[in-house]
Amino acid sequence: MNVLNHTPDTALLLAKLADIIGQNHEPVDRYLQQHGEHEIFNPLRETGETVAQPMVSYFPSTFWEMLGIRHIISNIHRSKTASQGQWTITTDADPYKWGHMRKDTSIEELTKYLGDCCVIQFADYVSVKDAAGFWDGLFADVIKKGVDKRTIEYVFQLGDVTGHTVFEVDEVLDIIGQYNKHGRVSLVQDEQESDKLWDLLCGINYEPSAKEKYMLQFSTMRIDSLLILYNNGVMLFSKEGHSDFPGGPVNNNQTSPHNREFFLAGYRLGLLLHLTIPHAIVLGLAVSGACRANASIPTSRSLLTYINDWASTISNI
Repeated sequence: MNVLNHTPDTALLLAKLADIIGQNHEPVDRYLQQHGEHEIFNPLRETGETVAQPMVSYFPSTFWEMLGIRHIISNIHRSKTASQGQWTITTDADPYKWGHMRKDTSIEELTKYLGDCCVIQFADYVSVKDAAGFWDGLFADVIKKGVDKRTIEYVFQLGDVTGHTVFEVDEVLDIIGQYNKHGRVSLVQDEQESDKLWDLLCGINYEPSAKEKYMLQFSTMRIDSLLILYNNGVMLFSKEGHSDFPGGPVNNNQTSPHNREFFLAGYRLGLLLHLTIPHAIVLGLAVSGACRANASIPTSRSLLTYINDWASTISNI
């Protein structure tokens, strides 16, 4: 792999984002208002655009939690109070596995729904009971057979793999790699999680630099982008090489236990807007920074203010 170590022009990225946010105030506001929901209706689509589509079964939040999906952005607008076809568990089996879910779920309806989705963010692998089984089954029975497009963005996370075996982690990485055949795959980790992954999978007798370590990890995975989150920035590893994206200005007193969640909200928005990965990363950092600055999820206007303030600090250097 050709490794390129370059510094992205943050000012140009921010200028592009400011233009896009300025042109999409209302859709961005609608997205940010829904950012914590399991199911998010694509704010770039008008509700009326999907009225003629047949109603698909309603999948409650418990369904997505069990399946290990944290957020899903769909072009299908549905009433979440509809009871017709609502998913329910019909077995007392413990543990509940994909085979049980397949019997309790209309695979046809799930395929129809996922086939009209834009972005799917999975929960941390380590937080989902039998994540490998559910994600493998979802790919084999739904994505592979019925979702015939490569435009879905998949965002995966492993979490802290301490306590898991090499076999278990290798297995889930292989499963994640399958999704690359039917969309674009990002894997998001922080530095500590990546170090734990390195210790588990590599265990070699020399200690490479952090960037070399992460690049070696990426080279063994069938993914499009590896994002490593650090205190106030993100490192990106891809087939094009390595880039480092420092975050915007942060007051030392501005702390939040949800910085990663807010970053991912902005990153998903960037993917939804069909931005490049560097633009999506900087948008994620901007949403996270604006959240810390305002102590709440931003509006499009407060986000734009943060982006412009960030850009001004660069122009003054």
